[in-house]
Amino acid sequence: MSKQQAPKRSTRNISISAQNTPMKTEETKITKNVKTPKTTVMKENGEDTKLDEIYDMIKSMMMKLEALDKIEERMKTVENNVIEVKKSIEFAHAEIIDLKDETRENKKWLNEAQARIDNLEETNRKLRDSVIDLKARSMRDNLLFFNIPEEENEDTTQMIHKLLEEKLEIQDATHSIKIDRSHRLGKQHHNQRGKPRPIVAKFNFFQDREMIRKNAKKLRGTKIGISEQFPEEIEETRRKLHPEMRKAKLAKKRVRLVRDRLFIDGVEFKQN
Repeated sequence: MSKQQAPKRSTRNISISAQNTPMKTEETKITKNVKTPKTTVMKENGEDTKLDEIYDMIKSMMMKLEALDKIEERMKTVENNVIEVKKSIEFAHAEIIDLKDETRENKKWLNEAQARIDNLEETNRKLRDSVIDLKARSMRDNLLFFNIPEEENEDTTQMIHKLLEEKLEIQDATHSIKIDRSHRLGKQHHNQRGKPRPIVAKFNFFQDREMIRKNAKKLRGTKIGISEQFPEEIEETRRKLHPEMRKAKLAKKRVRLVRDRLFIDGVEFKQN
């Protein structure tokens, strides 16, 4: 075949091929490109479902985040409370330490004060005993005379001398027994029927005083009595010892009351 015939043949073949090939209509192209409504609805529903799921997931995550925020806020509150409690405990601990120190100082001061009080009480007791002893010594030469009738414008010294001569049978007592002074004790009774006030007499010599005291037993059977004079503190102690002294006498025991001390069968009686 010649070179000039080849293009012609080729052109013919192309023409025949075009005739034999069926032509696609416009409708087929349109149908291919347009989707059916059912497929579109399904896709839209799927996308909506996925959006709902994403929305729910985000909502759940937001709720969890909010819960975490609340927990974090609570934790901060708890932490702040713990810090405040710790500060309070530290403050209270410091206060306790201060109180302990203050208590220790107060205790020391109280011990010192108690020691001073004890010392003062001991000093006061000694002074009191010294005063009582001095009072007792000043009354050492005194005797008390009870139930001697009172008279107007009476001379108590003369009345005692008369008693010594008439009742105690001391001859010339007016001249032999010297009385420094004498007087009634207590306020005068306006009612003459009242009990006579006792007379206290101070003798110049202790020996005379003792002689009269020992002879006072001659006044038994009369209302008149003689006793030593003591300070009120000693008298109070003697009054408390009298019941024990009477009990001992009834038991036929040897009894001796010396100032404010009671001896029974030679042993000093001690009150509880």
